Amino acid sequence: MSIITRRFITISKNQIFFLTNNYFNTVVTQKPITQSSTQPVKTLLTSSKCSHQRFVFQSSNEKKCWNCKAEIKKISNFICDKCRKLQDISEESDFFELLSLPRDFDIPSTKLTKIFRQLQTLVHPDKFGNKTEREQANSAEWSALINKAYKTLSHPLVRGQYLLKLHGVEMPHDNSALNKEFLLEMMEKNEEVDEAVSIEDLNSINEKIQEEIDSEIGKLKALFASNDLNGAKAVLVKMKYLMSIQSSIQAKLEKLVNG
Repeated sequence: MSIITRRFITISKNQIFFLTNNYFNTVVTQKPITQSSTQPVKTLLTSSKCSHQRFVFQSSNEKKCWNCKAEIKKISNFICDKCRKLQDISEESDFFELLSLPRDFDIPSTKLTKIFRQLQTLVHPDKFGNKTEREQANSAEWSALINKAYKTLSHPLVRGQYLLKLHGVEMPHDNSALNKEFLLEMMEKNEEVDEAVSIEDLNSINEKIQEEIDSEIGKLKALFASNDLNGAKAVLVKMKYLMSIQSSIQAKLEKLVNG
């Protein structure tokens, strides 16, 4: 697309709908429960897999063991130090706190994976097959939550979006606020993918896009470190579109390989 042509293009929602990637706009977060006093808020949870009624205590000051009533000082203490019972799930914990990590974008992948495996070993349902019904239910819930936390924090884009949410910053839900020049650039990249006819061409395009993504990840580390949330938001928007184009490349590669 030439520079001259660009001046006469009006972008409509229909023209750019294919740039939307709803998957990366959705990050599951735990919503805090509003407290009107200093007393713990009890939320009743029921499960089809267990007959007992389970309570999750939401309090920044204290959490007591459901079995021996000893105080649990840290959310990441899955097992009571006194009676060694696996505790009820703590839904007020964000994913960084859950995995005992600083709330930062720059997380070494090896460290994240190591912590994930250690925690899964600690709470895995296989270890609680002969324990109480409550501990078995707790084990399944902790294992699922730890797995969700790991998936969120291990993906740079989703980790960045999750960090923004923790700071109360929302990603844009449509293209209305985005720069038209930026959208035109993304459209041109999509056209390049559409026009590619060989595996070699697609791999070449993908390599260039991956280089851009790696560059944006480097920018995010600096932006989050300096608490520039608006700057981080702009970079995450670009990453979202670049990764959407990568998904299109992968889909087309699979057709060429299998076709």
